[in-house]
Amino acid sequence: MVAQESPPKWRSGLCNRQVSHRARPILSAALQQPQSSHKVAAMKLLRVTAVAASLLLPASTQAQSQRRAPADPPPSECTAQGALPKEWSGVAYPIDGDTLAGVGLKPHIRLWGIQAPELLDQSKAESVAGMRARAALADLLSGSDHKISCRIQKFDRECHVVAHCTLHDGVMPIDLGGALIASGMAYGAHLDETLPWEPKASQRYSTAEFEARKNKRGLWPTWLGAK
Repeated sequence: MVAQESPPKWRSGLCNRQVSHRARPILSAALQQPQSSHKVAAMKLLRVTAVAASLLLPASTQAQSQRRAPADPPPSECTAQGALPKEWSGVAYPIDGDTLAGVGLKPHIRLWGIQAPELLDQSKAESVAGMRARAALADLLSGSDHKISCRIQKFDRECHVVAHCTLHDGVMPIDLGGALIASGMAYGAHLDETLPWEPKASQRYSTAEFEARKNKRGLWPTWLGAK
């Protein structure tokens, strides 16, 4: 039996070297491909993180600005005005469309739940809208000889007492703030701060504003930009 001749060692080594030489680019590419994929994945992750950070930053900034917004002062900062009374009744006169000066009452009264036009414009001149709102409040007060009754909620930032006030014209009680909204001389403001003694007042004011706006009463044509 003739023994099978084994291939020469030099030829086998050469073949191995040739295979290794040919396989090297493929092997190199195979090794580099996962590395390239990892890099692409890493870059995508960085981009997603950057976008997420850019979206979260304004929200964080807004939250900080909301925290820094001035809040109503605690009663200790308004001690110069005296103790916060729960109720007040007396004679009052309008300062502007939503603020009153009560005779014998040191702090001014800010009517709860409404916002009227500023009496003075940016040039410190009396504005037409502000004068109309003040005149509307004065007309209401004249029906009861300027006598009003108020239930006080709190101090505001200017140490005015925020109050829900009514007057008696000889027929029935009239809600001052509600009457101004219904006539279109003021609109609702801070209605989320409901009154403990009348939780539905906010809804009542909102409904009155809707009706006044729909019917274009008072200052609503001006506020809505009607020509």
